[in-house]
Amino acid sequence: MASIETELPGPGAPAVAALPDAPVALLRLGADGHLVAANRAACELLGLDAGRLPSAREGLWGLDPAVLGEEGVWTPPDGDAARRVRYRRDGEGWVLSLPHAETAALLDELERLVTGSDPAGVSHPLLAHLARRLGEAAAAQRLLTLAHDGLAGCDLALELPPAEAGPPAGRRLAAGFGNLAEAIRQAVALSEQIAQAVPQVVSENDELARQSQAQARALDSGREASRRLLEDLQQVRGELDGVRAVAASADADARRGGEGARPLAGAMQEIERRIARAGEVIEMIDSVAFKTNILSINAGIEAAHAGAAGRGFAVVAAEIRRLAEHTAAAARDVRTIVDDAMKALGQGVTSAEQTREVLAGVSGTLQRAGAAMEQVAGRVAAQGAEVAAIDRAVEDVVALSHSNLEHAARVAERSEALGQGVATLHDCVGLFRLPPDPMREPRHARVRALATDAAARIGQALADAVRRGETTGEALFSREYTPIPGIDPPKYRTAFDALCDRLLPPLQEPVVEAHPWIVFAICANPDGYVPTHNRRYCQPLTGDRARDLVGNRTKRIFSDRVGRSVGAHTDPYRLQVYRRDTGQIMFDLSVPIFVAGRHWGGFRIGYSLE
Repeated sequence: MASIETELPGPGAPAVAALPDAPVALLRLGADGHLVAANRAACELLGLDAGRLPSAREGLWGLDPAVLGEEGVWTPPDGDAARRVRYRRDGEGWVLSLPHAETAALLDELERLVTGSDPAGVSHPLLAHLARRLGEAAAAQRLLTLAHDGLAGCDLALELPPAEAGPPAGRRLAAGFGNLAEAIRQAVALSEQIAQAVPQVVSENDELARQSQAQARALDSGREASRRLLEDLQQVRGELDGVRAVAASADADARRGGEGARPLAGAMQEIERRIARAGEVIEMIDSVAFKTNILSINAGIEAAHAGAAGRGFAVVAAEIRRLAEHTAAAARDVRTIVDDAMKALGQGVTSAEQTREVLAGVSGTLQRAGAAMEQVAGRVAAQGAEVAAIDRAVEDVVALSHSNLEHAARVAERSEALGQGVATLHDCVGLFRLPPDPMREPRHARVRALATDAAARIGQALADAVRRGETTGEALFSREYTPIPGIDPPKYRTAFDALCDRLLPPLQEPVVEAHPWIVFAICANPDGYVPTHNRRYCQPLTGDRARDLVGNRTKRIFSDRVGRSVGAHTDPYRLQVYRRDTGQIMFDLSVPIFVAGRHWGGFRIGYSLE
């Protein structure tokens, strides 16, 4: 094998042993640091003159022999991996081995890959895959740096350079920032709504507390009044019992008086009968006196006729006449007395009968009064029981009112705490800088344009159907839902879903097919009812709830936070981000649908930013 021999610098320098002419560049270094030999590969690699070799310090990248040991690797001060020198002590010097040209190029490109100075400039086939991976890692690192800087500064208005926005990682990062930004925007809007509502809630709660206090005071007064009423009723009942006892005693007395008046009336009737008999006797005496007087007159006449013989008889007749006259006069007097007695007895009998009748009436009245007082006593007792029940109820209401006061106080405290919490939340979310206008995101703007146009077309199509008589306004706006039996998740029929099955697909399907990142485009009424879903979500039912939940979503009521709002609002548009019941996170943009000027529902588009 040919070799190159060189001489040591200086006059009379002895020659040294030749180095093998190998593919590896070899050098021999003397103890004084001068190159004393180099083979062909080393001369070609270093561009050396075979006739004269420089010292190591001059031509070998600043190699200082003082740093060399027995064996090892020396790297130049600039750290160039292609200039690494492997050495081994050989006698009084060292044998050096330099990298191969291709190896040096490989090491150089590898150094650029390691330092990250220019991964795109790497051309060696062995490093191409590594360079590509390192380039991807560098891009990911740049994305990570952008994300780190944005999150560190609470800046969610991420704007990626075009070169970074195109790859999948950039799209995912932009989607993540967009999702987070809109979620925080919703949180900000919600916190503002709550912040606006909290003072009103606190005010209404204070008013409720004041009303509860007034109610409690009124109930306390009512309770005292009911207790006084109960006491009064109990006292009235006692007094009624006393009056009823007096009435019963008076009734007994009246009964006894009536019973006593009956014998008196009988006795007086008997006296009347006997006085009448005495009248008859007096009549007879008067008649006898009258006849005696007639006889005495006749006797006097006869005595007068008799002359002296009848003179004595005449005297007797005269006496008898006087006696008859006295008897008649006495009889008349007695008759007058008897007549007066008869009249008095008649009045007495009448009075006794009237007294008996009056006493009987009094007894009946007292009996009725006693019965009435018995009924009143019963009613008073019933009212007392009702008042007692009212008192117990009022007592319960009073306790409930006081409990409400305590709850109102706690609600006031919690409302105040809620207000402070909302203020804190608003302050916290206020740390983030959000995109000033969501429509700056091209997808949001594109979806809004699609939704606005579709909502107008659908509203017109439904109005035309009503005008043609295919349905009625009452049916189209019906909120009655008939469950379809045997289906889980539940589905419902309505008065308008058949019409929607016919009209909506030609208007919905072009929207859902407009872009691959659009997941669905459907209509919903204010209750979140979707009469007709996209065809891709109207697969045949399998009975497997998990599969049907994803594959067949038509005629369902979506009552989640977003589902119940998309058809209920009348905002120009509403942008929301949420997690579907399928687990997918997506944006939902909805616009209202008006049918002949009347709000019917909303058109919603679900999509992602990835």
